[in-house]
Amino acid sequence: MAVKKPLTALEQATLSTIVDTYHESEGWLDLTRVCSRTARHLVDVRQSVARLVRYGLVTIDEEAPNTERWLKFSLPE
Repeated sequence: MAVKKPLTALEQATLSTIVDTYHESEGWLDLTRVCSRTARHLVDVRQSVARLVRYGLVTIDEEAPNTERWLKFSLPE
């Protein structure tokens, strides 16, 4: 799915953090890292992640024991 509009600054920062940390953490990300980098609240970061999923830029591993703070991602090939 193509993104119809440019990513917001928060979406871009979230995606960059996911990509930058993906291999060192085997896909796991503590979303508070994005909060620290962007000075945004966890709820805002979670909404950003939801939009990235809708855009098809990342996938959340639904079988992993995800929490409000920790998510396991996979990136498209």
